Amino acid sequence: MTNGQEKGFKLFTGGTVPYLQAPVLNNNGLIGHAFSTRKGGCSKGPFASLNTGYHTGDKYDYVLENRALFMDQFAYDYRALTSSVQVHGTTVGIFSEAERGEGALPETARRQCDALVTAEPNLPLAAYSADCQLIFLAAMCERPVVALAHAGWKGTLGNITGKTVAFLHRHFAVDPEEIVAALSPAVCRNCYLIDRDLSRRFQAVGWGSQRFISAIDESNFELDLPAINTAQLIKSGVKEENIGCSRWCTSCREDLFYSYRRDNGVTGRMLGFISIKDS
Repeated sequence: MTNGQEKGFKLFTGGTVPYLQAPVLNNNGLIGHAFSTRKGGCSKGPFASLNTGYHTGDKYDYVLENRALFMDQFAYDYRALTSSVQVHGTTVGIFSEAERGEGALPETARRQCDALVTAEPNLPLAAYSADCQLIFLAAMCERPVVALAHAGWKGTLGNITGKTVAFLHRHFAVDPEEIVAALSPAVCRNCYLIDRDLSRRFQAVGWGSQRFISAIDESNFELDLPAINTAQLIKSGVKEENIGCSRWCTSCREDLFYSYRRDNGVTGRMLGFISIKDS
């Protein structure tokens, strides 16, 4: 996946706060997107410093300031961020102007789904992670459409990536070969150990090869979320050359990222967003 990694997320440090973007999504100039780091914000303690998640136990005022710091550099009002209640499922939802700003303020996210889709210009879809993978999708066809999926082990096991591609085809007549995709930083296989029962569940749905899962001993197995999500994109008809696969590990890079597993559940969240720019 050398080419995919080259098209994966790259770190930029020249703005107000550091951020990552994927060249594969920047090529046409019509997609707004970014993935945050943990650096440059005002949160304290285990949430230091650019925590963007309200549900972490951090002070709301800090999260609001952090979101504003991050989104201002992309000329978006953080109050326009549109998100859902992430439940580690595989439900896909369409978001329109009527939902603008849901989830931007505390307790305002209403819909439970882990993949968001829009064809509305300048409607920034947002999702949050701290080890889970965010999958950014864009199809610049006659009617541009973008999507953002949140995939932890449950979403990956349920093929949320493939279901989102199928949703775009079914509801927006998007040819999967027209889709460009980028996979955010996530926990790497060396840092992501699962037990035998869960390994068997992944093996049962076709992810049992060494490329995706491998045994450490009789009780512990390494799981490669990025490899599985990339394979699901390809299986769904997305061209491999249109995929940027990040190999940044959220657990390895404590200096850059929050990690739910590494930090024993007390940690912040990174923010990813995607939008269609006005042409």
